[in-house]
Amino acid sequence: MAQEQDDINLSNQELQVLSELDSRQFGFLKLNTPEQAKKKELVLKAVKYLERMLVQAQSQKDQQELSSGKEINIDPKTYCKLGHFHLLLEDYTKAMSAYQKFFGLKSDYWKDASFLYGQGLVYFHFNAFQCFCSILSHSHRQIRRNNMRFVRIKLAPTSQEAGADTFFYYYA
Repeated sequence: MAQEQDDINLSNQELQVLSELDSRQFGFLKLNTPEQAKKKELVLKAVKYLERMLVQAQSQKDQQELSSGKEINIDPKTYCKLGHFHLLLEDYTKAMSAYQKFFGLKSDYWKDASFLYGQGLVYFHFNAFQCFCSILSHSHRQIRRNNMRFVRIKLAPTSQEAGADTFFYYYA
């Protein structure tokens, strides 16, 4: 109990190691093996730090809303990183919760490939394939709408006569 009330400090080296961790390491980085015990301890420390920070920010937000009406904004990437850490620790329910919070706060979530991969792994764990297909189809529509020029270039035929049509279509 006394340890929970102590401040958690992360060194620059620890922050560097943590910044390199995301959902893409899932399956490759086995935190439950004895070789990775130090890294697992570091990830647990980071999870505790982030959760404590979020609780503190929420309590400050509630107090400030009552007194001054100002709002504290928490970077949505915090939730995404927390989801990655929980995924690497194989705590799928907490990973799902963090990813869903990120999904709700970030309007352009579809640009974050590590989020989509992590969310997909969590959906896969829970056999929620329809949910994952839904998020991917929505992401695909967003990507298609915002990157249409890139997609048209990538899908352009190589023959000259078809290329002229594609060139005209691209700049139309």
